[in-house]
Amino acid sequence: MVSIPEPQSITDYVADGARIAAILLIWGVLAAFFNYGVTEITSSFERVFRQLGGLLIMVGFLNALLYILYRTVDYWHEAV
Repeated sequence: MVSIPEPQSITDYVADGARIAAILLIWGVLAAFFNYGVTEITSSFERVFRQLGGLLIMVGFLNALLYILYRTVDYWHEAV
């Protein structure tokens, strides 16, 4: 039977939270650039750029979710 590992320090959790926030911020800035920045420059491909911005938002959330899953597996792997 696998025992539950000791909790990590608060600074580790804060650092992980900051990494997740940075991931979301970077992808959010890229998405906002395509949603609002590029569409103001050229209107011929406005619909494509807005869809690309929405895609970047989804990629950002999935990237953050993948990081959370990685940290969860890493946390439980320490117990073994």
